[in-house]
Amino acid sequence: MFNYEVKQDKKDNHEYIEITGYEGNVQNLVIPETIEGIKVEAIGSHAFSARQDIVSVSIPSGVRTLRSYVFHNSRNLKKISIYDSVDDYYDGVVRQCDSLEEVEITVKRGWFEVVRNFLADSDRAIRFVIHDYSKNGTDASGNNSENGIGYDANLSFPGYVYDFNENTMARTIQFSIAGAGYAYRECVDRRRIDYRQYDSLFAKAKIDGGHICQDIAIGRLLHPVELEDRSKAAYESYVRENGYGILKRFIDSSKDNTDALNTLGKLLEYNCDSLKLIDGNQEHAQSVFREQDIDRVVEYASKQDNPAITSLLMEKTRSATGSNDFSFGF
Repeated sequence: MFNYEVKQDKKDNHEYIEITGYEGNVQNLVIPETIEGIKVEAIGSHAFSARQDIVSVSIPSGVRTLRSYVFHNSRNLKKISIYDSVDDYYDGVVRQCDSLEEVEITVKRGWFEVVRNFLADSDRAIRFVIHDYSKNGTDASGNNSENGIGYDANLSFPGYVYDFNENTMARTIQFSIAGAGYAYRECVDRRRIDYRQYDSLFAKAKIDGGHICQDIAIGRLLHPVELEDRSKAAYESYVRENGYGILKRFIDSSKDNTDALNTLGKLLEYNCDSLKLIDGNQEHAQSVFREQDIDRVVEYASKQDNPAITSLLMEKTRSATGSNDFSFGF
């Protein structure tokens, strides 16, 4: 049961609900659009702070205000779904949410300020799944859409740390920023995301290393919003060079994770335009993965008691040596 207060807007005196908490345990918290017929427009300070039960939160499009430390120290919170309706984002909303991995945001009015706010609030690696319907016109199929053009982006932002050093001779404290995450955060402003700038930073991300590089490359290849050919080639090269590690990682995480299984299927379907085979008079794009990496991972998967994964990879191996006309069902 939600705790709440009925408040009056200072500008036009309309009534709205501010959520102040929740009684009882809940893993997947869904904020209601209305309570007692009154629109929910705010979530109050510390409303869900230090909650260890909450794993995911869904916030409706009517919410305009997230007050300070709403989810502070909720250490098991992994995902937040939200809209670009938020105009007032106070300090510390997701501070010390150490498990937060993903923010899914639906953009209807071209307002990316909430993305900037989440990024400013957390120095940890975080992924944004963005559904943008803010542009007027037609969708990718050429159909008229009342909500405008819709596209999906999947952007992973590396973490960063402040490093403080004391200069005893000068009696000063000097600080530096370690990690590519701070530079990546500069790619987002209130009205847009600079995808070219984002892609240009991949060389810095590779210096940091880790799974975040895989997430950046995979997210951009599978959701290529404003992706230039040279950046696409760089991401494809990285995935190809690290193919076995990437495939093994998704196999390990796909047993109890539908999203990982779906991503694995899409990766296995992905072909590189820059890598083509001549078959008679026709050119065929090659898989982004080397055959030897797929063979190795088939052997690994066969020992994991996961028949669906083994079948998927075996099918890909057969396709790599025969026709490219193959499909995967999910």
